[in-house]
Amino acid sequence: MRASCLAFAFALLTAGTVGASTLTEGAGSAEFSGDWKSPTLVGAGPDRIAGRWSGGNDHDLLGFTGLRKGAQTVTLRFSPLAPIGATDWSFSAGGSLRYQFEAPRYGAWEGREFGSVNMQHWNRNGDFTYLLQLGEDFMGVLYLGLYGTHGSLNYDIGLPGNAVADQDVQPAPVPLPMGGALLPAGLAALALLRRRRSR
Repeated sequence: MRASCLAFAFALLTAGTVGASTLTEGAGSAEFSGDWKSPTLVGAGPDRIAGRWSGGNDHDLLGFTGLRKGAQTVTLRFSPLAPIGATDWSFSAGGSLRYQFEAPRYGAWEGREFGSVNMQHWNRNGDFTYLLQLGEDFMGVLYLGLYGTHGSLNYDIGLPGNAVADQDVQPAPVPLPMGGALLPAGLAALALLRRRRSR
């Protein structure tokens, strides 16, 4: 619960800023929640999430509540914590990736699977990038279940639709100089004076 609150507070603090930011697991003692009843909630602001699966059965459940509505792509990339050596024959790490559009209601493994990570010594130089394509009917709320089942990996989530765009931030009103406020009255007076002269 504490991790959820810390991540959410970070997201709220960055919600009013223009541009992008990164939310990193473990920064400021905030670990992402593994409790399906209380996912880590992230509001608009961070367009990149950096996390880690640390050993077997490390589950990270994230809820993004401020994504842009409509079609967009969420990108997940996985990499080893350290380079896998030529003789690290026993290296193995991976897990399952799931998504849904509402908070989990019945258990941890809800949602639809969109990827299965299986990094081993023999495929260690492969591309472990997974794309989640959200359609035109996407309403702006996404829950991801990242279920690390064995081994340790870093992951990076790219969410360009979560960044606060320039058009989403209302510019501060520019104060009108005192002379500018009197300009319409002065023009009206000149028009009245011209009218009297023409008579």
